[in-house]
Amino acid sequence: MLTRFGGLKEQTGLLCECYAKLYFTKHIGELCMASKKASNNKKKETCLNVEIKDFIEFGNQIDTNDLLPKWAQEQENMVPSIITDIDQIEQPIKYIAGLDISFVKESNKAVASMIIFDYETLNIVAKISIYCIIHTPYISGYLAFREAPVFMKIIDIQKEHCPHLGPQVILMDGNGVWHPRRAGIASHFGVLSGIPCFGVSKKVLNTDGITREKIEELLAEKAPEKDQYFEVNGDSGNILGIAYNVTGSVKSAVYISVGHKITLKTACDIFKSVTKYRNCEPIRQADLLSREIVAQLS
Repeated sequence: MLTRFGGLKEQTGLLCECYAKLYFTKHIGELCMASKKASNNKKKETCLNVEIKDFIEFGNQIDTNDLLPKWAQEQENMVPSIITDIDQIEQPIKYIAGLDISFVKESNKAVASMIIFDYETLNIVAKISIYCIIHTPYISGYLAFREAPVFMKIIDIQKEHCPHLGPQVILMDGNGVWHPRRAGIASHFGVLSGIPCFGVSKKVLNTDGITREKIEELLAEKAPEKDQYFEVNGDSGNILGIAYNVTGSVKSAVYISVGHKITLKTACDIFKSVTKYRNCEPIRQADLLSREIVAQLS
């Protein structure tokens, strides 16, 4: 296990010493201001970096077809516990986080990362990564059974190394109630962790009468311009989520869905506040970090 702490380089301290020698005799006022500014910058930029390099194994090498009926039943049993109609978020929101995972090509080795942000400044305050061997294969509609245990381990590590930086909202690459059984990974993980979270997906999950073709038609009609969006309802009448035209291209929209303990409006508001590019910053940064480490393993 390796724990790294990142932050300002030691040169910052040497630089302050040089300033002191240069300005002490004639510019005491300026020295005080420079020292205070350096101190503030250090506080602002310091980032905790935790990287667990010992591979942790998840899942078993078993025939998952035997498990699908059981998994489906688990998801259906979970639905009554999923809270979507009220925000249960500790206020004010100080920290939010993004979760993502990247796999070594043609391998069951992976790196999962969580990036924690100061919500007000969007400065990164912590990076947590773990190396994994994941035996459970990917099966559409059952992603949570593959990845949720990994993300729960990251939460355990966060509580161990930086309990004061616990995120009040987590953004996940995937879906929440936009799911055939209304229990996608953001909902599944939310119930397991108790942390408010929502999903952001770059792909349309075909379910409840909704297809990519239908969504693109609706985007062209209801949200053709950049930063326009609309609520997506399935044939059942259930709200699936929001189709958000981030870039102005209907083919590059993203799809926001409630996970747990958060309303769709609040999820959309948070998404807007943390999005610079097509992908929101918390998930984008978690993706970049996990990919960077995976590239070193390949």
